[in-house]
Amino acid sequence: MANVAALWAEWTGSPFGRVTAAACVLLFAVTACSGSDEPSKPTARAELSAGDYQQKLTELVEAVRPLTDQVNPAATVEQVNEVRGRLNTTLRERAVEFRNLKPPRAAVEAHRLLLEHFVATVELDTPIAATGNSACGVPFPAPLRVYQAKVATRQALDRAHLRDLPATFAEAGVRFTGFPVPPEPDKPVLEVRKPGNGEVLQRGPGGPGSIEVTNDSNRDAVVSAVTGDVAMPRTAVFVHSGAKANLAGLSGPYELYHKFGTDYDSQRRGFTRDCEFRKVKDPLDGRIRLKVAINETNTALGGIVKVAAF
Repeated sequence: MANVAALWAEWTGSPFGRVTAAACVLLFAVTACSGSDEPSKPTARAELSAGDYQQKLTELVEAVRPLTDQVNPAATVEQVNEVRGRLNTTLRERAVEFRNLKPPRAAVEAHRLLLEHFVATVELDTPIAATGNSACGVPFPAPLRVYQAKVATRQALDRAHLRDLPATFAEAGVRFTGFPVPPEPDKPVLEVRKPGNGEVLQRGPGGPGSIEVTNDSNRDAVVSAVTGDVAMPRTAVFVHSGAKANLAGLSGPYELYHKFGTDYDSQRRGFTRDCEFRKVKDPLDGRIRLKVAINETNTALGGIVKVAAF
């Protein structure tokens, strides 16, 4: 042992020995401080008690309700979109929080459904277009567009397939009524213009044929006999919902077009809302008298086809 100590003293006394010894000391220090080479394991999330989890659900509802209360008072689409944006931000933040929670064991399934509910509200991130044309080819009335924006926002929060969520939470001993949903908004009262039933909107050259039309739909209709350009019918008549009218003065073969809708604008010869456009599939004989019942899906004359707006 004495010989080993002497050799160590002699070796460390040399310049090479001093450097090597210092390196050994440094290596020992680094190794000692660095600890194990194995990566550290993440800390396991603690399971929440039923009371703590209930508190999180209560805080979620309290964060969302003040925003949903602002949906129906909004006066413009822009205001509705502002509320939608803040709702989306709040729900995304809460979604992150709930993904990082470990619910009570009894509430695991309810918690999973809640996370799905968060995903279902992602459409709140998309603003509602403030302008646009209806199926009638005219701009939506502003009050109707605001109403539609409110309905779309309400639907994003009230998904039918998740309405059993409160019952699922109740089975786990936790109370959750779902995301606060604004009441159904009041539908705006809009102008409804209509000619009298049976009023001839366009009169043709005349002929012996006629057709009695029964409107079995829940919307008014304009029925036209067309031999060329649909925009220039031979004759056209207005038929109220649930009423009958005669389309007379027909001759030769013609095609029977009809359009359904609400609020007839006589200047543009068309409806402004709720439009659908149809025609009887096969041409008709204007030399004879016919009877036909029409609705949005069929007729008694062998079927109909959808056509472009006219």
